[in-house]
Amino acid sequence: MTHDILEHDEKGKKVKCLSCGSPYEGFFCFDCHSLLSFSGDMDYFDMLEIEKRPVVDMARLKENFLRLSEYVHPDKYHNSSQEIQELALKSSSLLNKAYSTLKDPKERIRYLITLESDREAPVSKHASAETMEFFIEASDVCNEIDRYVKKRGGDETLRQGHLKKLSDLKKETGERWEGVLSEIAVLDKEWLTQSGDNKKTKVRRLIVLSHELSYLSKLQSLIDELIVSIS
Repeated sequence: MTHDILEHDEKGKKVKCLSCGSPYEGFFCFDCHSLLSFSGDMDYFDMLEIEKRPVVDMARLKENFLRLSEYVHPDKYHNSSQEIQELALKSSSLLNKAYSTLKDPKERIRYLITLESDREAPVSKHASAETMEFFIEASDVCNEIDRYVKKRGGDETLRQGHLKKLSDLKKETGERWEGVLSEIAVLDKEWLTQSGDNKKTKVRRLIVLSHELSYLSKLQSLIDELIVSIS
């Protein structure tokens, strides 16, 4: 199994299989069934043959991931040379990372922002005022309940009251999360047809929505931890 680099195209560098000469952009030569080194110029969307946009077809994403995983799974190459075993392990790890990123709305949006702006997506800083107000108020409630949990005991009525508060917060956080995803879906409808300043405006809005998801995700994790601790 060897490879070489061919010309650039819109998806990145093509990888030519030197076993049979066929060009591919992926992990595997379907003509002679050789494992290929994946081009470093290709992004996760290209790897998994998914359109580069905020919302993806989850069924297709999973189907493509499972199909590609069969070709690069290290177990298939346990009798191969050390070089090919290492390549299979590296390819499988890269494919898993691509899939875990694209299937998670928060991570997918951050990754897309990175691609569109040619720099790493900014860390959570500026969500909407409404989301920040909710986050601060919910965090205060969680801190109060955390203090109760650390006392390791207390009134059962108080415990049930805290559980009710957490349940209500979990529900509202979930509703806000779905609201952000709905707005992202609206942006997605025109994503592939936008260019220039219009595209930049949508990317800026996507950055704000990314921050919203980050704050809501942190809050959801905190709430879940407290529910486990207090139950």
